[in-house]
Amino acid sequence: MENRDFWLYVTYGFLAIFWIPAYILIIRRGMLDHSYGMPIVAMLGNWPWEWIFGLNMASPCPVVWDTCPERPLQIANFLSMFFDAGIVYTVIRFGRNKFTNPFIKKYFYQILAFGLLSSFLIQYTFITEVGFPNVHKLVVNGQVPLFLPGDSGGSYSAYILTFAMGILFINMLTERNSLEGQSFPIAMAMMLGNVAAFIFIAILDEVTPFLNVLFALTMVVNLIYAVMVYRKSLELGINPFSRW
Repeated sequence: MENRDFWLYVTYGFLAIFWIPAYILIIRRGMLDHSYGMPIVAMLGNWPWEWIFGLNMASPCPVVWDTCPERPLQIANFLSMFFDAGIVYTVIRFGRNKFTNPFIKKYFYQILAFGLLSSFLIQYTFITEVGFPNVHKLVVNGQVPLFLPGDSGGSYSAYILTFAMGILFINMLTERNSLEGQSFPIAMAMMLGNVAAFIFIAILDEVTPFLNVLFALTMVVNLIYAVMVYRKSLELGINPFSRW
């Protein structure tokens, strides 16, 4: 158990080591390029997820991890929420001028507010209501339910978001046909952060067929995006490893 805890700490640490710098680099590129580096729909899904776990509205500790250090995990999620706020700032500052649709331009901020609220309500109810398969046959209230009450780790919602985010980043790159707000180090940091997240779940032995499919597809789209950014960098005469 202690050995498992050690590797859980390590993989969660790597998750934070890759994703938090990815956020910082996205903010940096957004400010330098006067744009936003995370697709708006991805941001609308990502930030409310971090509210839920960063503000401890739901426990960041999976049910199957009895010795889980809840406070450090919550702090890591809070830091992600804090840095993600910088990404939201770039969307607010530069996003409106990226649209030509008059309706979106007129009601841009209202649409953002409604999107964030809707995303929070959907994810909060999903995370607290959807049961995770009880693969370890844990006893709850004297019974062994087929599903644990609530997805306390947010695994399902997190991987749905990362898969969708991977597709949205590809779409953003193709629509802009430039590296505006983007870089190869950002693409690699996101992909490696997702790998660390899946290893974390695998060590917990919470892997399910659904999560396996989501992880495989997420890796495919993350790799495609990284290759596309790398090639676009070379096409523009930019060293992929020097653009941060």
